[in-house]
Amino acid sequence: MKNILKYLLVLICLCTINCSTFGQSMIYQGNTINETIEGKKEGAWVIFASMRNLPDYKPEDKYEEGAYKSNRKVGLWKRYFASGNTQSEITYVNGRAKGTFSTYYDELGKVEETGTQRGKTLTGGFKRYHANGQLAQEKNFNLKGQSEGEQKYILPNGVVELEFTTFAGIETGTATRRYPNGDIKEIIEYGEGGVINSRNQMERVNPPVELSENSDVKISEKISGTINDDGQEVEVVVIPDGKRKVYNDNKDIWMDGVFEDGRMKEGKLYIYDEDGIIEKVEIFKDFKYAADGIIEF
Repeated sequence: MKNILKYLLVLICLCTINCSTFGQSMIYQGNTINETIEGKKEGAWVIFASMRNLPDYKPEDKYEEGAYKSNRKVGLWKRYFASGNTQSEITYVNGRAKGTFSTYYDELGKVEETGTQRGKTLTGGFKRYHANGQLAQEKNFNLKGQSEGEQKYILPNGVVELEFTTFAGIETGTATRRYPNGDIKEIIEYGEGGVINSRNQMERVNPPVELSENSDVKISEKISGTINDDGQEVEVVVIPDGKRKVYNDNKDIWMDGVFEDGRMKEGKLYIYDEDGIIEKVEIFKDFKYAADGIIEF
């Protein structure tokens, strides 16, 4: 009887050692994934929709995949749309986003944004594309995340709408703004500390050009003359129907979604703090707030 109890005790100890040392894992397409060793994630991991609250996905859909080392993300991580197309590719070093990244439209291989980052800070070159594949923004940043060098905002028809230069996040030299047909609309001269010394506005010379329905909208493109309930004139933004990206006065993404009657029917609302750092993403469905989203960099 004592020998049996001793044998059972040894089995229990072995089982305990095995469970704590080797942890849990699963087999996916012939490979071992989602392994936890001594409470830490290790090796290849695949995050399925069933592991997240993702109403647009099927439970078996792959949402994200990459690798862990000592419970920290390392290497290339990919995220997927419900369609299965790639949504983003982000490089991690020791659990922190560092290096190149790309985001995509929900169409196979169609790039939306690409650049380099260190944590939540953009460094080096950054590019954003319109849905038609045309370059929409080309910006440069220093290692502190401040815009530095040539900055360009480009319309869907390829015309450079706005171009200027910055140093340590402050505008310098000359900025040029153009009409959609390419005619110069305004020339701005910046002095020390980003102070505007002069603005020279010009009339359009050549015939106007209409942009496609998928053109981006900047919040700075305001329309005056609307009267509020107090009888005061205010500035409002008129957003055409369709899929749009709307940027704020700091040229950061503010709304990204589908609009009807000037309102966002579904999409994402980006909220920033007073320093311009993104602090929250809200998901909208049927014109109403539905849930908080994930802040991606």
